[in-house]
Amino acid sequence: MPTEREAHYVLDEILGNATNLPITEHATDNHGVTLVNLALFDPVGKQLSPRSRDLGGITLYRMGAKAAYRARVPKARPLLTRRADLDLMVEHWDDLLR
Repeated sequence: MPTEREAHYVLDEILGNATNLPITEHATDNHGVTLVNLALFDPVGKQLSPRSRDLGGITLYRMGAKAAYRARVPKARPLLTRRADLDLMVEHWDDLLR
C-alpha cells in the first residue's frame, strides 16, 4: 500500500505511459489524494477523481474564480473554499516535479 510520500509518483507513471492507451483520468481512494496530486493533475491536462471520505474535513482548492465553478461543478463548488496560488506553483515548479 503506498504512503502519502509515494502517492505523487502515480502522475509520473501516467505521464510516462508507454502504451497506446491515452490516460486522461485517474480514480483513487484517500491514500492517493495528496496536495501534490490535487495541484499537479489539472495543469498537465489530467483529471484526478478522488473518492474521499469525510469531505467536510478537507480543504479543497480551485484554480480560478468561484463563479467559474458554479456551472462546472455545482455540487462540489461549496467545498472549493480556497483558490490555489498559481504564482507560487510556477515559482516552485521544478521542486514540485522533483
